Amino acid sequence: MRVAVVSNRNRPGYPDENLRDHVLWIRRAAKAGARLVLFPELSLSGYTSESYVRRIAMPLKHTRCLALQRAAAESEIHVAFGLPLRSRSRLYISHVLVGPSGLVGHYEKVHLAGPVHGEGRVFRPGTGFRVFDVEGVCVGINICYDGRHPGSSLATAHLGAEIILHPHGNYVGRLGVNPLDWTENKHAYLASRAVDTCSYTMICNSVGNLRDPEGQLFRYSGGAVVLGPDGSYVARSSSSKRQAHMIVADLDIDGLRQRRANSAFAERQAGAYAEALTPGSSLGKL
Repeated sequence: MRVAVVSNRNRPGYPDENLRDHVLWIRRAAKAGARLVLFPELSLSGYTSESYVRRIAMPLKHTRCLALQRAAAESEIHVAFGLPLRSRSRLYISHVLVGPSGLVGHYEKVHLAGPVHGEGRVFRPGTGFRVFDVEGVCVGINICYDGRHPGSSLATAHLGAEIILHPHGNYVGRLGVNPLDWTENKHAYLASRAVDTCSYTMICNSVGNLRDPEGQLFRYSGGAVVLGPDGSYVARSSSSKRQAHMIVADLDIDGLRQRRANSAFAERQAGAYAEALTPGSSLGKL
């Protein structure tokens, strides 16, 4: 399966501008022969937890989501994009998967970065992990800070995920200052997740210096990378320049399935994990 991973300029607070940019990248990914394209965390709204995100949060049936469904159908490709999902009175950091036939599904970020003073000021955490069928391949999603919790990728893989999509919204700083630096830092801890789950992992981040409607400057480090089930780079950003770009990779799904069938992951005792993670279990009792 050929996939594309996009590190694009997603301006906080300008969803219509970002929508137009998404459509252009979807067409480029399809032209490159990709069957699945991944965008960064909260890509449609731009990554932010400022209060104005409440005004631009949207339901799955919003016209912007429908526009991306049409773009996916026109290009005959599956598209995974981020948005602030409004569900009744609650907001979630969500990633939505659409394809040629319409909406495939969505996932709400379980682990919020800053549950009180950060993302938790605006968003509620999701309550579980999900997987989806993309042309016969099982695809799951973890979002940014989910990756700091090893159980996120393991739970997703236990559900059958062969590819884990991992979009991010990281600013320039200790997590990386440019696409090369950022992808190297992500490899440092997500490579082990790929090995543990025996899965492909697609990872990306927004890029550029972008101002929101209030004039605040957001500096995103950028980066796109695909890791193989052995933790190695399958594809990676090739430049340190913080500019929009896309990488393309061919994933050997048949080879992955053969590898997984003979891996330690296939011998896992999932029931023991469930007991250990259940409140009030026998863990630590004599």
